[in-house]
Formats: sequence, C-alpha cells, structure tokens
Amino acid sequence: MRIIGSVVVATIAAIASAGALAQPNAAPSLTAIYGPLAMEEGVWDADVTFYEADKPGPHALGVQTNTLLANRHWIVNDLRIPATDKTPAYQGHGIWGYDPVAKTYVNTWVDTNDLGVRTDYGFWYEAENTMIWSSKQNDGNGHFVDYRIVEQFKGDVRILTFYQLGLATPTPHPLVKIIFTRRKAGTGAVGSTPAK
Repeated sequence: MRIIGSVVVATIAAIASAGALAQPNAAPSLTAIYGPLAMEEGVWDADVTFYEADKPGPHALGVQTNTLLANRHWIVNDLRIPATDKTPAYQGHGIWGYDPVAKTYVNTWVDTNDLGVRTDYGFWYEAENTMIWSSKQNDGNGHFVDYRIVEQFKGDVRILTFYQLGLATPTPHPLVKIIFTRRKAGTGAVGSTPAK
C-alpha cells in the first residue's frame, strides 16, 4: 500500500508540475489577444482594386472607419466606397474580436452586395503581423463557397486581400485587394473624400 501511495503522490506531483510549466504557454496575454484590434483602430483611406479572372480590374477609393468598443475587446468596421463609372457604390459593416468561448477570432460582416451574413474565423500570425480569416458562404445557387482573407499589418498601412477558393480544387482566386492608409488625427471622418 505504501508503494502504491508513493506512486500516486509522485504522479499527482508530476501532473501538477507539468501543468505549472505549461501554464505560461497555455493562455496568451490579453495584450497579445487584443493587440491586433488596437492596430486596426482609426480612420483609413482605402485604395481598392477589384480582380477579374485573377487579374487586376476596376479601381476605386473609399474610407474605412474602425471603432473599438469601450472594453477594447471588439471593433466595429464600416467601409464605404463611392460609385465610379465602373463600379456601384458599396458599404460594408462588420464587428470582430476574440471570442473567449470559441477561443478564436470571429468576424461578422454584412454589405450592400446582399449575399447574406458572412461569418469569418481567424487566427493571428504574430511573427508576420498577419490575420488569416476563413469563411464559407452560400452563393445563392446552392453552392457553399470558401473564402480566405489575408490582412497584413504594417503600422499605418494595412493590406487586405480577399480570395475565393475554387469549387472543384481549392486554388485561391483574388477578388479584391485593399491597401489601407491610416489618416492622421483630425483629417476627416466617415464618408469624407479620401486623401489624395
């Protein structure tokens, strides 16, 4: 009995010790979790390129306003692109943050394309300051289409590329590329003309 008791005590001690060692790596800090949201805050000029058959097509300028909620755990995005001679006016609205239940980033997006609500699930690749989003959305014709969004953070510049994955093979096809440039404080609000 004494031997069994010693083995049990040693096993419990080993488990506790392993848990103590693993704990620092188990949960990222709040700064690491919510840092990407803070990096996106503010008013940004949007230089938009639409793709056709994987090649750059029409071009437009817009404005994105990103507002953190009071606890800085969620951010609201509002993107507006005025009509051009080649593209209709566009507005998109979303909210994203770190979902503590799902333990991943979650984004919900609606826009004037009226293709239904899109929900993206993302992860933050800290080594490259890049957020990767994945989603699946019904195209209205009975197909569930897979999308990937890659957003690179480079200080006052962000580059967001929106891809559709092929239905038969998952080849990424670019749909939209947006280069965001952060406006300096006091240089305009939502809907105002983008800086030249």
